[in-house]
Amino acid sequence: MVQARTYSSRPVLTVNLTALADNYKYLASKAGGTRIGASVKADAYGLGAGVVGRALYGAGCRIFFVAHAGEGKILRTSIGPKASVYVLSGNTPQDTAIFFGSKLKPVINSLTQARDWVRAIKDVNHAPRTALHFDTGMNRLGIPSEEVDVFATDQALIEALDVDLVMSHLACSGDAQHPLNETQLGQFKKISARMPMVPLSLANTGGIYLGAKYHFKLVRPGIGLYGGKITKNPDNEGVKPVVELHAPVLQIKTVKRGETIGYNAAFTAKKDMKIAIVSAGYADGLPVNLSGSDKRIVTSARLGKARVPVVGRVSMDYTILDITDYPGFVELGAKAVFFGEDLETQSAHSQMINYEVMTHLGARCRKIYVNE
Repeated sequence: MVQARTYSSRPVLTVNLTALADNYKYLASKAGGTRIGASVKADAYGLGAGVVGRALYGAGCRIFFVAHAGEGKILRTSIGPKASVYVLSGNTPQDTAIFFGSKLKPVINSLTQARDWVRAIKDVNHAPRTALHFDTGMNRLGIPSEEVDVFATDQALIEALDVDLVMSHLACSGDAQHPLNETQLGQFKKISARMPMVPLSLANTGGIYLGAKYHFKLVRPGIGLYGGKITKNPDNEGVKPVVELHAPVLQIKTVKRGETIGYNAAFTAKKDMKIAIVSAGYADGLPVNLSGSDKRIVTSARLGKARVPVVGRVSMDYTILDITDYPGFVELGAKAVFFGEDLETQSAHSQMINYEVMTHLGARCRKIYVNE
């Protein structure tokens, strides 16, 4: 009797919540006694802010950072009322009601934002507290140097803002030798000395690895929580892989020597081959730059315990693997695995940073959350 096969064509993104919690605890240990918050912006780097937020809350996290008020509203629904949720983009006029309703804390990035917030909370009882974000050299969001004096001298403004955190953001923390790290540290110390006596925060994931003088009272890791490496010595980073993309095998074919594979006929078989077509493509977050052509085979997927190369161009829904030399039998529905322990290698091959790769994953995939 032939046993019926049961599998879906839909790719699956597995998120290991145990590894996520372990990474949180590992980064906390690297930060010594400093408190540790979590960056869960961009839907927790594409992995699902609701579930990820609850897992981090369960691991002990009580401070979270999102980019926009709408993200904060979703997170607040998932983690409950007790944690602090800071919105890095700050307050904007159309989002004011969300800040109040979801008890979100705006990160003030300019004098304009500060004054807008003070006007918005004028008649509000128990308004959310705020953070001040100073630009110390990144020249992205943040209070510019020419506005520092106002915040340092306008006591009424500071009292109205009810500040509970002063922060900045490192631009080059992944490179321990970059001179901008020390420059920003010096600037941050000078500015924060003129501000209210509240907790200070400078370090992202890379800043944690820079050492204690960058830690202050709160560190704010992002990519490290999700298993991504950031420094120039990734082997020294003890975070575990959190995410894998599982693409089921939909068809197995033979290709004769001289035939081409995939769009633009970018790959020509130099011998008779056996290929597997798997159900994941760039619509699922697999970068097109992982494609294999006549000139280069840039990456491989894991199939069982073996690695098999990608051949032909990654297309919207499908990717083609060379299983000619695969040591076993490949059945329909078998899962080809991308990323996981290969995240750094495959990100480099795709000429993308690991942040970018991760946030592109999972838009169409079914997500499965794993607790070990």
